[in-house]
Amino acid sequence: MRLVIEDDAGTRTVVPFAAEELLLGRAAEGVSWRLPQRNVSRRHARFTRSSGAVYVEDLGSLTGTWLKGERISGRRRVRAGDLVEIGDYDLVVAPDGAEAIHPGTPPPLPAVADVARLEAAAAAGVAARARRLRRAAVLGAAALAAGVLAGLALARLLR
Repeated sequence: MRLVIEDDAGTRTVVPFAAEELLLGRAAEGVSWRLPQRNVSRRHARFTRSSGAVYVEDLGSLTGTWLKGERISGRRRVRAGDLVEIGDYDLVVAPDGAEAIHPGTPPPLPAVADVARLEAAAAAGVAARARRLRRAAVLGAAALAAGVLAGLALARLLR
């Protein structure tokens, strides 16, 4: 099994499961793979492999770990092709068999039978990202309105 990681610039990196556990996070030390964006916690998520199955677990991150567009808590099974989102990164578990893959090159195209499932996962990821952006916009607008009201109240008090 391999973990394909794509950043917000579209750069893909393939990380092989060399051990039974991959710890991902922003920390410079103590993680298996570093995701340096600020919206990734120092110790964000753990991928584990057990009896041929892969699991992902959020480690109490602030921005959360998303599986197929749903924020997860606890440990969840990840199937090949499932979209996992960590901050600005999209991650997909890919099966072995693409031995010629090198970091920075895209993985091979999925089999035709997997395309519909991958498209559905991608659509769910886009919808989840849109929901998070809308939520951030609403919170930003609320903070701006609160700041304006506080400024008006302070101006009234200083008259």
